[in-house]
Amino acid sequence: MNTRTIVLAGLTVLVAAGGAIFYFQDDLPPMPWAAAPVKPAASAKPAAPAPKAEAPKPPAAAPGAEAAKPAAAATPATGDDLDRAIKASQARASELEKQVAELQKQVEAKNKQIADMEKKGR
Repeated sequence: MNTRTIVLAGLTVLVAAGGAIFYFQDDLPPMPWAAAPVKPAASAKPAAPAPKAEAPKPPAAAPGAEAAKPAAAATPATGDDLDRAIKASQARASELEKQVAELQKQVEAKNKQIADMEKKGR
């Protein structure tokens, strides 16, 4: 084989491996040097409990960003919670259906405007 072919094949393998690592970098486990530092051993004298800090509140979202919010991680435990969750999801679905219908009407109106403009242009 030609030396140039061997070098190009090796380079192709390296580029493909680099692309695969870049593509799958979120799926890889963290590197050992990127791990959190180890906490020192607790002393014999117990420390006073620290006051609980409140979790920071997320910033106010833009209108329409409610759809981008992730679903709750915990599932409702009781029947009442399940009923409320079902009603909330049904209400959200009906709201989205209304928005879709409104958007379809807007698209139809724009298509009509475009058709009218094309007729005037001829």
